[in-house]
Amino acid sequence: MLKVLLVTNLYPNQFEPTRGIFTEQIVKCLSKNNEVEVVAPVPWMPSFIQKTIKKGHKPLPKACTYNDVKVHHPTYVVIPKIGRWLYGILFFFGIFNTLRKIKSTYNPDVINVHWMYPDGFGTVVAAKLLGIPVVTHSLGCDINESATYPSRRFFIKLALKWANFNISVSEELRKKTIRLGAASNLTATIMNGVNSDLFQSKDKMQLRKDLNLPEDKTLFLYAGNFNIEKGLEILIRAYSQVHKKYSDSLLVVVGSGPLEKQIYQLVAELNIAQKIIFVGRVTHDKVPEYLASADFLCLPSLREGCPNIVLESLSTGVPVLSSKVGAVPEMLNSQKHDLGLMAEPNSVDEFAKIIERSLSMEWQRPLKFDWMNWQESADSIASILADIVTLSRKQKLLSSKK
Repeated sequence: MLKVLLVTNLYPNQFEPTRGIFTEQIVKCLSKNNEVEVVAPVPWMPSFIQKTIKKGHKPLPKACTYNDVKVHHPTYVVIPKIGRWLYGILFFFGIFNTLRKIKSTYNPDVINVHWMYPDGFGTVVAAKLLGIPVVTHSLGCDINESATYPSRRFFIKLALKWANFNISVSEELRKKTIRLGAASNLTATIMNGVNSDLFQSKDKMQLRKDLNLPEDKTLFLYAGNFNIEKGLEILIRAYSQVHKKYSDSLLVVVGSGPLEKQIYQLVAELNIAQKIIFVGRVTHDKVPEYLASADFLCLPSLREGCPNIVLESLSTGVPVLSSKVGAVPEMLNSQKHDLGLMAEPNSVDEFAKIIERSLSMEWQRPLKFDWMNWQESADSIASILADIVTLSRKQKLLSSKK
């Protein structure tokens, strides 16, 4: 049994119960055979800065128990829009004392940090100073986006080089970490699992009745945040190109986010308000129902890591129309088209084409899809963590004999 300390900014709390649900799944599964504590740092900024932005960060207890897991919430300073190249250093100073105290009490065998910047850099430096082996976990935008900025890329490269091992959630990400300097023999791809008990095929028509959705229409579903990288604008523009030809179809949009005003304005400009149903944000337990009620899931993202929504949709028997990003080609098996179709990212015309093509294809209903569950994914992570702990102990033993 290992004593694992998992560090992540993506973890649920009393104010954001759906934040980082996928990370919580990993923690729950790791906890079945190991001891696990979580460090979920919280950004902090001076009050005079908080007054200038719309959304501040609500205070969380320094330590608490959340869903039977001990969670620590140290704070680290952030200055929005400026000084981001300093965030990794500020993250280190924010968490170091907490990690030092945790070492004296909990004494973890290994640290697993999810998200490469600023979390990865700050945590790797702290772990090295405290003599604790550390494994990083690349999730998507932390490599795809952050590493495109020279200063952040510098710190990410250091974290990848100094870590004992580097896990990525897709093969594409793993290759990028190697190009950034990670040793190829110290990297691995472990994709996310899926909760097959929650996400499974159900009575589509009954679900539509329950959700007050039309039973006689072909429903395209978008479920996610309204932000730039999720590409909702691309989907809406693409759908506007084909909706007249397929008048018996509707686009159902589940979610919300910072671009709501722009999205509603776009829909009005394109004059397709009557073709789109905006549901708003729903609780996590409702997501399986919306997925199973749809005919197709649409994921027009500009970039992704290992998008859980794809696995969840396929598990409910619903094919996926997606941008060719992150682990999606691996999930859909890009050599076949029986699970979904892909378009080049950030292309309205290409996404319109796969929407149109999807309506002319014969799809197996429900789809046959078999994927590892969260326990299997967590067990793969635990296996790597155990190997790193064993190797680290051997190295310390050899060093002490010299």
